[in-house]
Amino acid sequence: MQRSIAVLGVVLLVATAGCSALVGTSAPQADAGSPDASGVTQPSETERTVAVGATGRVQTAPDRAVVRVAVTARADAVETVRQRLAENASRMRGALEAAGIAGERITSARYDIGRNYEHEERPSAPRFEGQHAFVVTLNDTDRAGEVVVAAVENGATRVEEVRFTVAPETRRHLRERALAAAVENARSEATVAANGTALDLAGVRTVRTADVSTEPVRREDIAFATAGDGGGGAPTSFEGGKVTVTAEVTVVYDATAG
Repeated sequence: MQRSIAVLGVVLLVATAGCSALVGTSAPQADAGSPDASGVTQPSETERTVAVGATGRVQTAPDRAVVRVAVTARADAVETVRQRLAENASRMRGALEAAGIAGERITSARYDIGRNYEHEERPSAPRFEGQHAFVVTLNDTDRAGEVVVAAVENGATRVEEVRFTVAPETRRHLRERALAAAVENARSEATVAANGTALDLAGVRTVRTADVSTEPVRREDIAFATAGDGGGGAPTSFEGGKVTVTAEVTVVYDATAG
């Protein structure tokens, strides 16, 4: 049975602003002026600033897929649960590696065995349950559907998440672009604010950056294709969407009377 997935592959860079501006005037400084004819120092012109908060966003197609799957087991004895988890996990890992997924890209995320609380309400239910969750990291986003199918057909009983994101080096590059967009948006907003209050921008006093966030694309509601009567079966497919990187800056500009 041939399975494939469709992932959006067009890169889109978008910078949008969410800006706010504040024009301020500080109190005169008594020691900043010059003495008059009587020898008394007069205060200098009041100090003016324009403070702006701005946001820059960059969007791009993902270059990394993260698949979270788990094997589960129930039994009346803890040892039986442990054995079943080990067998299913080994079979699933073997299938993924046989499909060309390197072993270091299949990592354990969670392992636990405990009481099955359903047993308290329904004594015929197994007494214990356990799960072993794995994270599969892919540089080829087109293989996410293939990995899901291989895992489910070889021991995995739960698919927790399929997430499309970007690699660390890509994230650093996008962070720089988002910050540059935020600073550019801040300058534009500050210029408008200054013009509206008869001021001229004189230079940057301070710049403060907030945490840069990356918003991946998640696919948590997953339906599996089953083979039809004709034996063909539909492909398991995920749309990658776009990953958004957001940066925020606050810039304070010195200003002079226009």
